[in-house]
Amino acid sequence: MVDRSTSTSAWTTNRIVALVIGIVFFIVGVLGLIFDTTSGSVFGFDVDLVHNLVHVVTGILGLAAAFTGWSRRFNQIFGVIYLLVALAGLVPALYFSQRLLGLMHVNAADNVLHLVVGLGAAAIGFFVNDSVTRGATATGRREDPMLRP
Repeated sequence: MVDRSTSTSAWTTNRIVALVIGIVFFIVGVLGLIFDTTSGSVFGFDVDLVHNLVHVVTGILGLAAAFTGWSRRFNQIFGVIYLLVALAGLVPALYFSQRLLGLMHVNAADNVLHLVVGLGAAAIGFFVNDSVTRGATATGRREDPMLRP
């Protein structure tokens, strides 16, 4: 079992990545909702209401994960989902009414971004172990402060 109290007191790599993803995706999603996206494209990325709402929800989940000790699990799940979205975006048969899975507009720029962010989050989530051990020394042995000479 993971000690969530330690994972919310130390700024680990997974926690920082979840926080950054949370902040960036929340801001991008809110800005997408505020600005007129009737053109369907912002800075070369296809957007629509569903796409912006997905970004807002992803941002909220990332922020929550960063402050509740679930950052590593968030990075793993987020990374896998965004990798799947990127791969699905490469399959023309999955587009219905010019929307990926009939839900949201995506283009090549979206697919590349989803692939890069998904790979980064998944790599951090699966391969960076942020376990924080209290009282451990560089040798990995615990020291009892009462036994010091």
